[in-house]
Amino acid sequence: MICHVEGAAAARLLTCDAAVEELLPQLVGLGIERVDASPVMLRITALTRNDVSQACPGCGQKSDWTHSRYARHVADEAVGGRPVVIDLSVRRLYCENPACPRKTFVEQVDGLTERYQRRTPALRRIVEAVAVALVGSAGARCWRCCTRSCPGQRC
Repeated sequence: MICHVEGAAAARLLTCDAAVEELLPQLVGLGIERVDASPVMLRITALTRNDVSQACPGCGQKSDWTHSRYARHVADEAVGGRPVVIDLSVRRLYCENPACPRKTFVEQVDGLTERYQRRTPALRRIVEAVAVALVGSAGARCWRCCTRSCPGQRC
């Protein structure tokens, strides 16, 4: 990362040239096509590389034989108070093992995607921690509400 200080001593502007992968290490190894930063969101468009083999989750055999591609939209941890959405183009690959019951499978990116998830593992851990922290107080409110008659009140 390279940073530069510009302007007079009283009003300095610090600008940095940093690669997205330095700020978001879970994107290392992906092709970053575009980064859109708005006041309310950071949207990153990326794709997996074609020259990387992936192991079939059914049999473990490596494959790089592409069936097709499709876009996944994965929410990630906020950066600078703005939510991050990663539009990720992933490959569906053929399993090259004729004995494997899976004919195709979708590649997963370590630290970024998990099967059937729309959140990164890091964001999932944050959501789970918040849920665990709040379940005690919310459960206590519901229990109080359920043990006495209080129509019209939210639990």
